[in-house]
Amino acid sequence: MNTRTYTAFTDGACLNNGNILARGGWGAVIRNADGETLEIAGPLDDGLHPTNQRAELTAAIEALKAVKNPSSVTLISSSNVVKGITEWLPGWKSKDWRKSDKKPVENADLWQQLDALLNHHQVSAQSIKGHSGHPDNERADALAARAAEFQKASRKRLPKAAAVLM
Repeated sequence: MNTRTYTAFTDGACLNNGNILARGGWGAVIRNADGETLEIAGPLDDGLHPTNQRAELTAAIEALKAVKNPSSVTLISSSNVVKGITEWLPGWKSKDWRKSDKKPVENADLWQQLDALLNHHQVSAQSIKGHSGHPDNERADALAARAAEFQKASRKRLPKAAAVLM
């Protein structure tokens, strides 16, 4: 049985981050090995105060949820999401979701969802600097910004010919 492989670029956006009027959104560009692409995006609508970190984490979660069957996924995201996956998660879990200073992990609800999805898929996490010019990263950023601004979800499949080549 062959494992399906995907690459997912994720990004989050939060207009008025830190402000009571903040609006957040997330976006992801997911491509399979055949070059078919799925673009997904949505607003942060979990009833909690939107922040950029919640938007970034939600983007990673939604990208992994969009890949239904256990698969090999290269997740390309912000450095904080990647550090969380590759460095911080094991310690947080062993300390009952507390940081080294004994304070609760911020957004533990989202980190726990992400952790469950990491156990469902074989995930390799890589960081990418925002606005570095990579077309898929820029597209994920644009999807997140649009979802934050208009508070509307979107889902669009692109055939190979329409997808941006890596």
